[in-house]
Amino acid sequence: MKKTLLASALIAAVGSSGMVWGATGLSFGDTVQLSANGGANKTKLVRMTNGRLVSVYGDYLDPNGNTVYDVKAQAERPARDLFVRHCDADCDDIANWSTPVNISGTASQSSIDTDWTGDGTRTPFAGDSDKPNIFNSGSRIIVSWVDKYCDGGAQRSVTYLTRENREIPFSCTYAVTSANNGADWSAPVQLSTGERDAKQDVHRGLGTGEWAITWQEDPRGLQLGEADGPGDGASGANVSHGTDIWYSYAVAGWTVQDNGIWATPVRVTDNYDTQTASGNFDVIQDTAGNVVADDQIEGGTAGASRANLALQFGSLDSVPQVILAYEETKGSSGLDEGKYVRYHTFDWNTPGEQAGCIISNPALNARRVRFVPQKEAGSASGLRLGIFWKEGEFTQGGPSDIMLRKGVVNGGNGFSTAEMVPAVDANCAVSDYASAIVLNNQPALNMSSRTEDAQATTDANIATSTISDDTYQKVEENAIAHRGLLRGDDLYIGYTYTPVLAELLYTNTKNYNFYIRHYDAAAGTWSVPENLSNIEDTGINVREPRLVGTPGSTPACTAPTPNPEECQDKTKFYVAWGTQTNVSEWSLEEPSELDLYAARAEDKGDYVTPIVRFAGEAEDVEDFESQIRMTPAGNELFVVWNENTPSGTHALYREAVATELPDDGGDDNGDTPTVTSSSGGGTVFGCSYSPGAPFDPTLFLLTALAIGGLTVRKVKARS
Repeated sequence: MKKTLLASALIAAVGSSGMVWGATGLSFGDTVQLSANGGANKTKLVRMTNGRLVSVYGDYLDPNGNTVYDVKAQAERPARDLFVRHCDADCDDIANWSTPVNISGTASQSSIDTDWTGDGTRTPFAGDSDKPNIFNSGSRIIVSWVDKYCDGGAQRSVTYLTRENREIPFSCTYAVTSANNGADWSAPVQLSTGERDAKQDVHRGLGTGEWAITWQEDPRGLQLGEADGPGDGASGANVSHGTDIWYSYAVAGWTVQDNGIWATPVRVTDNYDTQTASGNFDVIQDTAGNVVADDQIEGGTAGASRANLALQFGSLDSVPQVILAYEETKGSSGLDEGKYVRYHTFDWNTPGEQAGCIISNPALNARRVRFVPQKEAGSASGLRLGIFWKEGEFTQGGPSDIMLRKGVVNGGNGFSTAEMVPAVDANCAVSDYASAIVLNNQPALNMSSRTEDAQATTDANIATSTISDDTYQKVEENAIAHRGLLRGDDLYIGYTYTPVLAELLYTNTKNYNFYIRHYDAAAGTWSVPENLSNIEDTGINVREPRLVGTPGSTPACTAPTPNPEECQDKTKFYVAWGTQTNVSEWSLEEPSELDLYAARAEDKGDYVTPIVRFAGEAEDVEDFESQIRMTPAGNELFVVWNENTPSGTHALYREAVATELPDDGGDDNGDTPTVTSSSGGGTVFGCSYSPGAPFDPTLFLLTALAIGGLTVRKVKARS
C-alpha cells in the first residue's frame, strides 16, 4: 500500500551535502489530469518559443476493447493511441487545455493477423502506439513512435516460446509534424516497413526546419532481455546480430504538414553484411503467416542499439551536423561478451553506412551512452560536447561507473573524435573485433568512482583523484541513470549511486541516491559529488532523475515590450527525481513507485531551493516518469508525470513558481511552498516508511555470495 513518506518540513541543509540551500522555494499550484481512459503512458511535455505548452501521451483508445498483448508488461491490455493537448496560459485549469487530438489513430486498425493469444487461432492484432518522443524548435514540433500497425504488406511477426507461444507483430516507425506550434498536425508518416522490428526512435531538429530521426531495426524481432539489469526487459537493449541503426531526415524549411518531407530511410551502421540468420531463435513469420526461412532473415556479427542523436551546426556557414552515438555488441563470436560505445558524425543530408568510432574501453562492457552538445563552444574553454556512458567489467546488471569524454574545439568544431578529451585512437572506426580490441584509447574520466569519498579537484590533479580511477578501483559500487547539462563553460553530470550493489539487490542494506558533479571548464575545477536526494532509509531508492537547464531566449525577450521571463538565465537549472521501494531480489514483492520531488539550482548550483514533493500525497497511488520544462529565466516550472490509481494510469500536469520563503518555511494552506525531504530516514520530522524491510545486515555471507554471482558475468579477466 502506498504510504506518505514524510510530513511537511523545511530543511535548511540536507544531510552532509556541501551545497548551500537558498532563500527561495517552489510553490506548486493545482494538479490537472490530461488523459481520460486510464491507460496513460510516457507523458511528455515541451514549451514552444511563443510560450505554449504541448503535451503528448499514450492512452487507451477504448478501455474496454481493442485488446493487444504487451510483451514488456507480459499482459493483455487495450491498445493505445497517442494524444496531444496544448495550453497557452493558466494551465493549472483544465479548461485552458485544448481538446485531446489523436495523432496516431492506429488502435482502431489492424495490418496483420497473428496468433497473439497463443491458442492457435490467427486474429487481427490492433495497431498499438509505443511511447511518444517529442522535440520542438521554433514553431516546429515533431512526435515519433513505433507502432504495431504497419501498412504495405512487408510486416513480419515473431512467436515467443517463453510468452505462451504468442505471435507478436513487428513494429514500424512513425512521425507526425506540426509547423504552427501544435495547432495542426500532419497525418502519420510511416518511415519503416515492419520487415524488421523497430524500436528506440529518437529525433532532433532546428528552427530552420532541418530534422533528423534514428531508430533500430532487429531482423529477428524484439528480444526479451535476460532480466539482469534494473529494467523490465524487452526494451531494445538486447538485440540480434544484424541489428542496425536507421536514419531519415526532413527537408529544410518545411512549412506545411504534408507527407513528403522525409528522405528515404537508410542504414547508418554496418552490421548487416549480407549474412543471414543462423542458430536457434524464435520463429519468424510473414504477413500471410508463412514461416520465413533463415536465409531470408538478415544476420551479421554484431548488433547496434539504443542510439542517441543531436543536430547542431558545425559552424556558422555549414550545413547541420548529426551527432550519433549508440551501444553495439562486440561481434567476438563468443570470445568477449559485452558492448562498445560507438560514435559518428555526418552532415544532416548526407548519411552513409559506416563503422562508428569506438570511444569506450574496448576491453570492458559499455552501454547507455548519452551526450550534451551546445550551439556555441564555451567562451573560455572551447567546450562544446560532453559524452558519457556506463562502463564496467560485467555484463547486464553488473556494477559499472559513469565515464566521460569532452569535445573541445581544437582546429575543428568540437564534435570530431580527433577533438575528444581524453583522446581516442585515430583508427577507432573499425568493425572487426581483432582490430577493436587493440585500440589505444586513453582512459575516459570516471565521474562516479568512490562517490562517497571523492573530493573536489582540478584538471591538473586528475591523475591523483578518483576521476582517474579504473572501473575496478571499487568494483562493488554501481552508478546508473546518468544525466548531463552543458551551458557555456559549465558541465554538470548527474547519476544515481550505491556503494555496494550486491547489498542493495540482496539485503536492502544499501540504496540509490542522486548525485551531481559540476565541472567549471573555465577554471578547470571539478566539484565534490553532491548528494541531492540524501535518502538514508535503505528501503527507498531514487530513480528516474532529471537534470534540465533553462531553454534559450525567445523572441519575447527582445520584443517591443520585453518580457524578462523569456530571457535565458544560464545559471539556473532544475533537478527532479522519483522514489521507489527497494525490494530484495530474494523477495516475491514487486517494487512500488512512491513520490516525485523537484528543486531549483541557482548560481550554477551554489544554491539549491528546498526539495518539494509535487506528487505522491494521496494514498494508494504510484507516481513516476516526470518530465520537467521551465521558462528561459527559470522562475516558472512545468511538470507532467504518470500516476497509477485504482481507476487506471493517468497523465497529470502541475506548475510551480519560484518564490521567497517566509521565515517559518511555509505552511499547509497552499499559499506558500510545501517543502519536504525525500528521505524516509529519521533526520527530519515525520513518519518513517521502510518498505520491503531489509534483511538482517549481519548476513554478510549472502552479500559475499551475491558479489560472487556478479563476478561470474565479468566481461573478461583483466590482464
